[in-house]
This record gives sequence, structure tokens and C-alpha cells, in this order.
Amino acid sequence: MRITQNMLANNTIYNLQQSASQLSKLGDLTASGQNVNTPSDDPIATRLLVQIGQQLKSADQYGSNISKATTWLNYTGTALTGMSDIIGQASKVTGSIINGSTDPNIRQSVHDQLVDLKKQVIDMANTQYGDQYVFAGANNTSAPFSNASNAYKGDSTQIGVEISQNSTIALNLTGDRLLLGTGENPDYGSTNILATFDNLIAAVGDKSNSSNVTAISQGIIDMQSGIKQLNNATSDILSRTARLSNMANLNDNTKNTLSSIVGKIQNVDYNKLGVELSQQQTAYNAALASTAKVQGMSLLNYISMA
Repeated sequence: MRITQNMLANNTIYNLQQSASQLSKLGDLTASGQNVNTPSDDPIATRLLVQIGQQLKSADQYGSNISKATTWLNYTGTALTGMSDIIGQASKVTGSIINGSTDPNIRQSVHDQLVDLKKQVIDMANTQYGDQYVFAGANNTSAPFSNASNAYKGDSTQIGVEISQNSTIALNLTGDRLLLGTGENPDYGSTNILATFDNLIAAVGDKSNSSNVTAISQGIIDMQSGIKQLNNATSDILSRTARLSNMANLNDNTKNTLSSIVGKIQNVDYNKLGVELSQQQTAYNAALASTAKVQGMSLLNYISMA
């Protein structure tokens, strides 16, 4: 086959373009620090990076859900501790008059303390996290409890949040299960704590009404059942919190593993890249020199080389 001057020129230019393209690619790697900058760089790695990116995005969302759920449960736990302490105070106050009292001032004092303690329990039961009532279920239009009646204005909905793929956890406790002793799954007990307060208040009497010793004794028993009910709810909260902590650690480990894989795919080895860049620069300079030599040849040069 006859090799013409034009063919030699075209071949030289092609080699020069290839060398320049490779040099440009190495320059991009140096600038970005990433092995894959466009899908064409490595289609298989690109697909893997996209998949890992989606997994990392999901892990970030799970982490956010876990953090919010943990904070919510901490608010709940604080409120439960407060209620248990208040009911403990109510039992102690009532115990001071378990045999009744002939002194109307003492009866009135215990009566007033119990009324105030019940209000404190209701305040705790109306705890808010942001603009949401912690114990109201999914009905957050108004406070779940009031001092006017023992009726529960929330609902029994347990709000679930996703903490990993196909895994959810109940975010809240509901006031009906907690204070009224109704509902199930979970069932903490059957004591109506608010009604127990009312019964004790009536049993203690006041300045105008004598004490009912039998009712006081029963009220104290019921109040102890109420404390046990709150303790059961607290145990549930602690169990959920422990699960969230474990899932947070697992989620962090998953993110670290995925990020490590991304790093192994993407992070440029600058030592290796420096050598390749130097070699490619030398090759490119050689191609430039060769092109200049070819371009300077005349027809007689080619004839003499034949």
C-alpha cells in the first residue's frame, strides 16, 4: 500500500489528538481529585456510585428520623418521670391522712394539695414537642386533657417512623393508654389515674366534709397501680430508646462503609497520577515534535525515505 504525505500527516495529527485528550483527562483527574467525573469515564463504576448515592441519601433520612424520634421519646420520658413523681407526692400526702382527720383545716389542706397535684399531672400530659402534643396521638388540634373534665381529646394513633428499610418504630404514647388505662398494644394497665385523683380528693374531704377512711385506703391502692402503669410506660420508652440507639449506630456504620466504598472508587492516587501525568506530558511533547518534523518535510524527503 502506498503511503502518501497526507496519510502520514493525518496519522500524526490523530496521535497528537489522542495524546492531548489523555493529557486533558489526567488534568481533569488532578483538578477534581475524582476518578469518575462523567459516566463515560467508567460506566460500571458510575452505576455503582449512583446506587450508593441513593443508599446514602436514605441513610441520611433514617438518621434524621432516628434523631427526631429520640428527642420525642426524651420529651416523653421527662414527662413520665414528672407524672410519677407527682403521683408519688399524692400518695405521700394522702398517706398522712389515711385514718382520716377530725381537723377540718388538715382535710382542706390535703384536699387542696391533691387538687393542685392533679393539675400538675394534666400539665405534664399536655407536654408539647414543637407545636405537637406528645400524648395526643395523631389529633393535635387541641390539648389532649383539661382541668374541666377527665375526657381525652386526642386519639389512640401510634405514629410510626421508618428507621431503616422496612423497619418502623412507634414514636408516641397516647394519653388514653397512659392516664385513663384504656387501649391495647401496648397495654400499660387499667387504672384511670385522673378518676383516682378525683376519688381521693372526695375521700379526703375538706372543711365541710368528713374523710372517708375506706375510700382513702382504696384510693392509695389505686394510686400505686397508677404509678405501676406509668412505670410500665417508662419501660416501653426505655426499650424504644435503646432500639433507636442501636439503629443509630448501625446506620452510622452503614454510612461509613458506603462512604469508604465511594472513596476507594473515586479518590485519586496522586502519586500514581503524577507519574502518569509526567509520562503523558513527555509523550505529548514528543508527538508535537514529530508533527513539526512531518510538517517540515517536502516531497523529495518522502522520496528519499522510500
